[in-house]
Amino acid sequence: MRADQLDFYSLVEFSPDSGAIQFSGRRAILLHTDAMGALRKELVETLGADIAKVILTRYGFSCGFEDAGLLPGFMHPDTLEEFVRGGPRVHMFSGIAEVETRSVEVDRARGHYRMSGNWRRSYEAEQHLRLFGRSDEAVCWTLAGYASGFASYVFQTDMICVEHECEGRGDEHCSWTLMNAAECAPEFEGLRKYFQPLNIKDRINVLEGKVYERTRELEASEQRYRNLIEDLPEMVFALHVSGRMLQLNKAGRTRLGITPEQLPNMRLRDLVLPEYQVAASNFLKSIASARAATRLDVVMRDAGGRPVPMRLQVEPVFKDDKIVGYSGLAIDITAQQERERKLTEYATRLENREQQIQDIINDAVYVLDLDGRFSFVNARMAELLGVPADHAIGRSCSDLMLHSSALRVERDFRRRLAGEGGPPFEIMLAPGGAPNRLLEVSSAVLSTDGYPEGVIGVARDITARREMERQLAQANRLSALGQFASGIAHEINNPLGLVSGFAEELQALMESIPGAQSNPDFDVLRQGLTTIQEQAQRCKAITDNLLLFSRKQAVPLEVVDVAMLVRERLDSYRELGLTRGLDVELRTEGPLPAVATNPTLLDQVLRNLVKNARDAMDGRGRVVVVLRPAGGAVELDVLDEGPGLASGVIDHVFDPFFTTKAPGRGTGLGLSICYGIMSELGGRIECGNRPEGGAWFRIHLPADEVGSDGGAEASMQ
Repeated sequence: MRADQLDFYSLVEFSPDSGAIQFSGRRAILLHTDAMGALRKELVETLGADIAKVILTRYGFSCGFEDAGLLPGFMHPDTLEEFVRGGPRVHMFSGIAEVETRSVEVDRARGHYRMSGNWRRSYEAEQHLRLFGRSDEAVCWTLAGYASGFASYVFQTDMICVEHECEGRGDEHCSWTLMNAAECAPEFEGLRKYFQPLNIKDRINVLEGKVYERTRELEASEQRYRNLIEDLPEMVFALHVSGRMLQLNKAGRTRLGITPEQLPNMRLRDLVLPEYQVAASNFLKSIASARAATRLDVVMRDAGGRPVPMRLQVEPVFKDDKIVGYSGLAIDITAQQERERKLTEYATRLENREQQIQDIINDAVYVLDLDGRFSFVNARMAELLGVPADHAIGRSCSDLMLHSSALRVERDFRRRLAGEGGPPFEIMLAPGGAPNRLLEVSSAVLSTDGYPEGVIGVARDITARREMERQLAQANRLSALGQFASGIAHEINNPLGLVSGFAEELQALMESIPGAQSNPDFDVLRQGLTTIQEQAQRCKAITDNLLLFSRKQAVPLEVVDVAMLVRERLDSYRELGLTRGLDVELRTEGPLPAVATNPTLLDQVLRNLVKNARDAMDGRGRVVVVLRPAGGAVELDVLDEGPGLASGVIDHVFDPFFTTKAPGRGTGLGLSICYGIMSELGGRIECGNRPEGGAWFRIHLPADEVGSDGGAEASMQ
């Protein structure tokens, strides 16, 4: 039979029910090419490419030799040439590659045999490219081994297949030549070793020797590195990923008075003063997060107990892209800080000398030309005017300012050009969509060579300063009122106690008189004594509130979920009937931070605000309580639909005895007490009118910053 007549199905027999496949009369198995690729990868990475090539070449040789021994029973070749051509045919049947035979030379008399051809779509080249990329050498090791084994059986002499071109190194296809091993040219002599038995033990011994030699070299190199680090004058250290000290060189140990035995139990934070320990702990977290070198200035204590400023320069140590530790350098920056101190003193002197210039640069600046139009505005002035700087040029004050402010600037402009002086003046600007800003303006004539060119003005924003002045005045007024109220309350309480006590004794004495129960005159007397006691108790309640308003004491704080607390308090008001007739809604905007406050005092403030809202709406209407985060605080708003706060009332609502309620319905102390409570809680209370009608009261509760810091420190331990 000719090789091209060899049929695949005549060589293969499938028995799926018995889990067997017969190929050329021998049991075979199906393997994915990726599995062979995985084997190749494991061999190359474990034993090296050279040994892997030996193993895979001998594996292919064995497959080819076995197939050649079984093929004659199926093929019955007429000639050696047809027999050897059957090898490529069976190779293709196995899915190894597409084989094209170009020439076959058979000279049995001289024992000379040669064969050549091409492989296309070699599975081995495909896997090598996938796993390792393009190679510098031919990579179809099992294919060459198979051809060598098959031909060696057919010709009964040692044959070697040489791959000249290979898809695995970027060639268009794989080309090969099969030749007598004895006839190999000198350049192919080295191929013989890939067909020889592999002595793994000797190979391992050689590798172990190389590893041992390399280990000794690494140990010597590491020792040289350690000696170099140990002798450096700077402090050098190494840290475990947990922050534990692994190494501190001699200079560091001597400088800090630490023995080598102490190092394993120390962390970086143990080397710095207590006030820097939290920063040192967070320092390593920041390095781990940034995955890059970072600096930190700390203060350490040397062996003599003296504080020494140090700059830590620490970088992470990676292994397989994972942080396994840190290496660092501690540099004494005493001299540097001294230089910086002197530079700071010099800069301060310069700053004092040029303070006026700095003030102008940092504030809003404008220039009006001789026509009273803007010829220059800096960025801050443009922001306050609410237009881009280039849009302000050429426009008058009346185009961009409130009418009253424009008149004030224009009057100052005319006075300056007329040579008149004057103190700074105030104007109000309303940037588009932003709150009004109060400005203090200083101006002067701008001239060149004695000729006036316009007027330059510097406007300083004093809105915050005025608000602080207002709050300070309010605080001083309330403090003075509180002291006065406290004195009055103490003076009134004693006589009130006597009045109430004597009234009680008179009642008891009257009841002991015979016939008092049936005497109408005694009823009048009894009713009068009862009224005296009720009014005395009312006065007592007023003086108690005065004392509560004026007290100054430390308030115990605790961390609370303010949303839960407010919800529970509103539910309790509903059960007690405090909000009967009201539609009370609670809104929570966004996640709220924990708040450090006193729940009892906060309840007192909230209760008072809800009662005031109810009274303002005559017991009927809608009250909205809003909670929202605001920077480092939580804001709590109580909104009502009442008549709002009349003009001139807002500035006095927190004053003692100030009330808008009818006589007998309020003492004017409720909001004053709320004001004092919020001061004790570290917050504040404000009020105003809603655009849609009604009043709003807002309290600011500071977030629990201390608890957050403590938790951060604890997480580093």
